Amino acid sequence: MIQAKNLYFKYDQDFILKDINLKINESSFTAIIGANGSGKTTLAKHFNALLLPTKGEVFVDDLNTKQDEFNVRKKVGFVFQNFEDQLIHSIVEEDIAFGLENLGLRYDEIIDIVKTTLDKLKIKDLAKNNVNILSSGQKQLVALAGVLAMKPKYIVFDEPTTMLDIKNKKNIMEIIRELNKKDKITIILITNVINDLKYANNVIVLKNRKVI
Repeated sequence: MIQAKNLYFKYDQDFILKDINLKINESSFTAIIGANGSGKTTLAKHFNALLLPTKGEVFVDDLNTKQDEFNVRKKVGFVFQNFEDQLIHSIVEEDIAFGLENLGLRYDEIIDIVKTTLDKLKIKDLAKNNVNILSSGQKQLVALAGVLAMKPKYIVFDEPTTMLDIKNKKNIMEIIRELNKKDKITIILITNVINDLKYANNVIVLKNRKVI
């Protein structure tokens, strides 16, 4: 479970989040919706300790994000709206392997996980490709593969359909739904698209930097 308790967060003197209290249950599909500037992405960044509360606390399972950022980030993956920023290496399979190498896994383990992840997302034909020549939809799948390879329990998707055409929008949403239904990964979807709410079984609405 992810839980926020009396969460406040401010940049400089301005509070971006005010008195947030919520729970996100394991294996759920939760959508966070609200107007631009309502604090959606700021809230989601607290779930994997990219941001830490100014006041209050956030827990991921039994971990306080203020006390154990490293293990929180192992549990909670994050696919950013600007997913191209997540692509570190120029070759697809090397990019997916990057996080695993940082964990100190053996070479044969890394190769096996990368292959399995490519197969899962049906992009094994892209393994040797340069990421710079891929379409936006393909780049997003590579960014997702890098997150999935780390075997997170929770994944945050920050407005994943914004930069995609209609075909790729449908594809990524179907993949996200399958990760939730088949693999039991807890999904947290930040969105401004009302139609995306049909995938969720829980919806959090933010307005004026508060949960309403």
